[in-house]
Amino acid sequence: MQKTLVVLVYTRTGWDIKNVTALLPLSVLYLARPLSRAGFQPVIIDQRIQPDWAARLAELAPQALLVGISAMTGTQIAWGLKAAAVARQAAPATRIVWGGIHPSLLPEQTARHPLVDFVVRGEGEITLPELAAALAANEAPRHVAGLTWFDGETLVQTPDRPRLADLSEALIPDYGALRVEDYLTTQTLGLRDLAITTSRGCPNGCRYCYNLPYNGRRWRAQPAEQVVEHIAQIVRRFGVQGILIKDDNFYADRRRVEAIAAGLKSRNLAVTIRGECRADYIARHWDEPFLDYLRNNGFREMTVGAESGDDKTLARLGKDITVADIREANRRLGRAGIPTKFTFMTGFPEESEAARRRTIDLMLELTDANPTARLTPLHLYTPYPGTPLFAEAVAAGYRPPADLAEWAAVSFHNLDLPWIDRRLSRKLEKLSVATYFLDRQTVAEYFTGRPLIQWAARLYSRIIRWRARRMFLSCMPETALINFYRQRH
Repeated sequence: MQKTLVVLVYTRTGWDIKNVTALLPLSVLYLARPLSRAGFQPVIIDQRIQPDWAARLAELAPQALLVGISAMTGTQIAWGLKAAAVARQAAPATRIVWGGIHPSLLPEQTARHPLVDFVVRGEGEITLPELAAALAANEAPRHVAGLTWFDGETLVQTPDRPRLADLSEALIPDYGALRVEDYLTTQTLGLRDLAITTSRGCPNGCRYCYNLPYNGRRWRAQPAEQVVEHIAQIVRRFGVQGILIKDDNFYADRRRVEAIAAGLKSRNLAVTIRGECRADYIARHWDEPFLDYLRNNGFREMTVGAESGDDKTLARLGKDITVADIREANRRLGRAGIPTKFTFMTGFPEESEAARRRTIDLMLELTDANPTARLTPLHLYTPYPGTPLFAEAVAAGYRPPADLAEWAAVSFHNLDLPWIDRRLSRKLEKLSVATYFLDRQTVAEYFTGRPLIQWAARLYSRIIRWRARRMFLSCMPETALINFYRQRH
């Protein structure tokens, strides 16, 4: 009797709190429906919220046709290797298939690892069911596009599979494949929310972003009417009040956004939408009537990729925005009453101490000028293979990890960038921790319904803002405590 069970593992990210930061595992959830339609039985194991994930995987692996693992660079690879080791020990004959951004960018290197049997390059909605069918028929999958593996010592790479042209159904998950209640959070203005995506890719050319090699600056989207219908279904089915849109560039098509807003209004959907947007869209192309229209039709929170407070750094990153754009976007959004979360990065090659200082100053300035502005923690730049900035990092002396196990160790604590010495690394880690609390609100809102934690977070925020203005961050013993909490969750 042929096996039909396909186990899909979503790995830990390093900052995983159930109903707080752990969002829907969309990368594996999107695979459940096409697998079911092809006659297979998908089961999702989520390491972030299932403490017994290893026992569950060991139980299912012997019954499975394959175990699929989705991973991004760093922590997710480390936990993916742990899952693969459990599966291999429990069922040596069960194939282990890796997919996601990192394996797609470095398929040959990934496939060399002994705990990897196949790599799915790019989107897996068609490739994985076809691979499963070939394995079920005991056939070599050489006819399946988008695969990389080793046949003995011989590398096998089948032709690239074109990206999905039609996302009409691909971005509507099979919610029956998991318990949705486990993934409801309060990240959208403290409301009961759920994460979805409505598009893939980005037309812009940020030189550090995985989208350049992965999507080739191509942006694809669901039609507006299907987005509205999807939102209506999950509002009705799960009682959500907020929609957290995880697109790389939700606002790339203004007409589509207007159509979605009109659809939400026509169906009287009292739901709050939060999505990613570029500063130049807002500062250069969106007037106040349009922002008012968005706010009045549910678009009450945005995330804006600012990345730096230094114009030279922004130019090197290929952001095609200026600090003036960021300030103007903040002003317009503040006037429109749309709370905004700004993202920032640091640790770039040739980034000066003065440039970092300007970034911290801008973070403080934005929250001073706009009480509704929020900040994400300061992220450390990670060179992504295939991006223009990766080549520059290598030219500057960066030695990329040589295999999958080395990539698993990449983190804030272990990112070997030659332009960042140990002293600067410790300083940047403290800056990252400090910026979690810089806006007075973000961490507190994560813990809606936990008043003691909220009170402590707001008090700590006042202290951190005072210290950040003076860059008095050399002595931060609380960093160890916060990192311990993050590792526990």
